Amino acid sequence: MKDKEMNPYLPIEAKIEKVVAETPNIKTFVLKPKEEIAFTTGQFVELTVPGVGEAPFTPSSSPYQKEKIEVTIMDVGRVTNKLHQMKEGEIVGIRGPYGKGYPLDKMYGKEVLILGGGVGMAPLRSFLLTLLGKTDKFSRIVLCYGAKTPQDIVYKDQFVEWMKNKNLEVYRSVDKADNKWKETEGVV
Repeated sequence: MKDKEMNPYLPIEAKIEKVVAETPNIKTFVLKPKEEIAFTTGQFVELTVPGVGEAPFTPSSSPYQKEKIEVTIMDVGRVTNKLHQMKEGEIVGIRGPYGKGYPLDKMYGKEVLILGGGVGMAPLRSFLLTLLGKTDKFSRIVLCYGAKTPQDIVYKDQFVEWMKNKNLEVYRSVDKADNKWKETEGVV
C-alpha cells in the first residue's frame, strides 16, 4: 500500500534532481517523487523541508509530465530560504495535490489570455504548457508577461521557444529596460 493511501497527510519523499537558477532569487526545482503525484493545472502541493517546515507551491511543470514535478520558488521566507540552499540529490517531502485546478473544458473553443509577472509566472507556466498540449481546443492563446528588469525574467530559455511557437502569441515587458532590451518597456 502506498504511503499516501495509508495517510494522505504524510509527505512522500522526493529527490531534488535538478536546480535551475532562474533569477538571483528565484529557482526552479525538478523533483522526482517516490510515488507519482498526479495533478491538474492550477492545483497546489505542500513541500516539506525536514526540520524546517512546509509551504504551499503550485507546480510549474506540465501535468502531462508524470515522473517528475517542477516548482519555481522565490527566496522570501524560512522554508524557501532553506530550499534555496538545498542541492541536487537532497530529499524533500511532498504531499497533495490540493485544490480544484482550472476548468479547461469551459475554455474550449475560446481565446485564452494569460497575464502575469515575476514569479507569478510559475503556476501560469503549468497552465500554458497544458494549453500548448491541446492547441486545437482553443481559438487563440496569448501570453503577456512582465518583470522588473530583463534579469528578473523567469524561464528565459523557454520564452525563446514560446516566441517561436505559431500557436502562441507572446508579449513581454519590463518595468526598467537596459540598453540590450528590444521589447516593450512598462508595467504589465
